[in-house]
Amino acid sequence: MTKWNRRLLRPTVLSGLAAALFALIGCKPDAEKKADLPHPIVSTAHPIERTVTRYEMATGRAAPLEQVEIRARVNGYLKAIHFQPGREVEKGQLLFEIDSEPYKADLARAKAALETAVADLATSEADQQKADSRVTTTKAEHERQEALFKQGVGEQQTRNIAKGSYDEASAAFRSAQAKVKLSKAKIDEARATVQSAELNLGYCTISSPITGIVGDKLVTEGNLITGGVGNTTLLTTVVAVEKMDVAFDVDENTLQRIQQAVRDGKVKSTDLGEIPAEAGLALHGTAYPLKGKINFADNQFNPKTGTVRMKARFDNPKPPVGQRLLAAGMYARVRVPIGAPVKAMLVPESAFGSDQGVKFLYLVGPENKAVRMNATLGVQEGEERVVESIDIPGEGKPRPLTTGDQVIVSGLQRLRPGMTVEPKPAKK
Repeated sequence: MTKWNRRLLRPTVLSGLAAALFALIGCKPDAEKKADLPHPIVSTAHPIERTVTRYEMATGRAAPLEQVEIRARVNGYLKAIHFQPGREVEKGQLLFEIDSEPYKADLARAKAALETAVADLATSEADQQKADSRVTTTKAEHERQEALFKQGVGEQQTRNIAKGSYDEASAAFRSAQAKVKLSKAKIDEARATVQSAELNLGYCTISSPITGIVGDKLVTEGNLITGGVGNTTLLTTVVAVEKMDVAFDVDENTLQRIQQAVRDGKVKSTDLGEIPAEAGLALHGTAYPLKGKINFADNQFNPKTGTVRMKARFDNPKPPVGQRLLAAGMYARVRVPIGAPVKAMLVPESAFGSDQGVKFLYLVGPENKAVRMNATLGVQEGEERVVESIDIPGEGKPRPLTTGDQVIVSGLQRLRPGMTVEPKPAKK
């Protein structure tokens, strides 16, 4: 064999040996190959039996009981601002001050006009008294001349003069009466003008109409403020914070379940029809520490959304340090208890998977086989979920969970029904 042939033969022999080796490996039984693969390690936990309450859940926004826009009622230049934005203010606390000098002058003129009207009334009343006295005198003379004329001893001319004097005095008296009434009307008008001037002067100082948190100052000192009615200047806003409503929407089925629970006596309501409610914020995680009462349900459903608006009221006390917990517009979770507390089985939320909307979990069965179970879930309690019943898919024979069941709480992505697993207790 030539040197060239030996070089060609060497790769051929090596290829044949490799093929033979792979053939020997491929002949290894499947069962032996599977035995070499390690079983997946899964964390397991036993269900916990606990007393829980059934709830209806919703989400909403905090809304103040009162919210006021602070606007000017008179025109003028803004003279001073007496608050710090974002701070709590008391009812009646001074917020803004408008230049009051023009309104002080208006009040002085109104008071002077009132004094003039009072003096005119005194003059008119004196004139009326004189006219009344003259009426009395001329009347007596007129009656005397009439009597003499009837007796035939009086003269016609004297009689006519007496009658004319009496008529003139009566007319003067009526004119004096009219002047007195006019003077009194002018006094009323002057008093109204004084009252209006006093009000306008009072409007130069703007106080908070409610207790709450004041917003930002929307106008700075020195600006001209437009008051009165119409396009008035918005200065700031104040929202009440001692109590806060959480407004939320529920669908028709949820509302009916809540109402049925009240009718069945499962939910206790007050004489005013208020029912208990609980709320939680983002910082509370899955807890609902705030306790309040639902005190409002709208009188009709929104046809566009198919929901009805409800409100639950919560106390919002001021802490020793910092701001109150609830603020207007804040997102909140709400739940409404609709039944008495009952015993239930709970497992960690991580134990559940979802397949086309069907919730399921895995149990460790005989010989450490993973058994898939469809689960009917109840309310969430913190990081755990109530399991009302479980059943094997397709069999339709639900049963309750027991404390003896071994639930796989992690590693669901690697599992298949019937797969052998190596269970390890989950760390608490």
